[in-house]
Amino acid sequence: MWVAFGGGIIAACHLGKLPPALPLIMRELDAGLVMGGWIASMISFTGFALGLISGTIGDRIGQRFVLVIGLLTIAAGSLIGAFAVSANAMLLSRFIEGIGFSASTVAGAGIITHVTSTKDRKWALGVWSSYVPIGFAGMLIGSALILGISDWRTLWLANAMLTVFWAALAFFVTNGWRRRGARGGGDKLLYNVITCFKQRGACLVAACFAMYAAQHISMMAWLPTYMRETYDASTLLAAAVPAIILLFNAGGNWMSAWAMGRAMPSWCLLFAGALGMGITQLGVFSGSIGEGARLGCALLFGIFGGMIPAAAVGSVAVYTPAPSQIGTMNGLMVMGTNAGMLFGPPAMATVRAGTGAWSEVIWLVASMAGVGVVLSLITRPMERNANSE
Repeated sequence: MWVAFGGGIIAACHLGKLPPALPLIMRELDAGLVMGGWIASMISFTGFALGLISGTIGDRIGQRFVLVIGLLTIAAGSLIGAFAVSANAMLLSRFIEGIGFSASTVAGAGIITHVTSTKDRKWALGVWSSYVPIGFAGMLIGSALILGISDWRTLWLANAMLTVFWAALAFFVTNGWRRRGARGGGDKLLYNVITCFKQRGACLVAACFAMYAAQHISMMAWLPTYMRETYDASTLLAAAVPAIILLFNAGGNWMSAWAMGRAMPSWCLLFAGALGMGITQLGVFSGSIGEGARLGCALLFGIFGGMIPAAAVGSVAVYTPAPSQIGTMNGLMVMGTNAGMLFGPPAMATVRAGTGAWSEVIWLVASMAGVGVVLSLITRPMERNANSE
């Protein structure tokens, strides 16, 4: 379980390495604001397109194998990015990283699901969901420190080496581990995909996850740039603030995991998280409140947002039709979150570029939060029906 959790954290480091370096990359590779948004979100494209398939393949050939190969693929993409000489080359490297990110995170969740007992599964998956804020926050600070003494290409090489190390560790530590659960329909890729898509409640939870991810990754990707433009903040300070928000986000993950371990319905956590994110973002981007209050709203944004991934991933244990389809259902959740991560940063960048003011993005993020609130309420009866079956 902990090796898989660490693999997720290492994968998330490749999300966190970008925001502090993005202004430098945009300048060196002659990329505009919208292209910068696509560089930030391209790692999520393959997760959106292949997340469901990755989970199904993991069910068929083994989650351990997919985890190791996924980490090595991320390392290869990071290595290519270290030598990129154009924005298109950087997009390609992030695309390759995205293939590995999707594979390793789906496999990590699948491993944890298989090795935990039924009574611990929701809690374990809730803890697992904190891999993004932990890895993202750690690498935000690490990136700022490395950029203080070297350039962004060194940062990309360092991440590649770290990822290769963890892939080797995962390979040797999990040697001899065998997944539990009947194979059944796991041998039929299309069958598993169709069966999981028939779970309407799970599809709506994945859509709610997408709304969360669009808001969260946009905030994390552009907050350093926002702080530099608005407050002329240093690279370290511009990385430290989102890192702190991410730690609060991890706290929200663990709080949500604790609540699910005590039978709190997932839809309640999804509802509270989506509503809280919407309200706090009004404060973050408002020009009428003080800086201290704005920072407080940002920290609360982290906590409320953290409630959603744990609830979404934990709902896998509720909606999965059979043990042989756990990977596929995890893939559905990964597809959802990557869909949000894909369109969120470019959408925010487009609004910012078109209006010339960060405060104008408030209507975009508030709309996303509102959709999440509605979706969470719709899943209430569906979750009750799934629990009663």
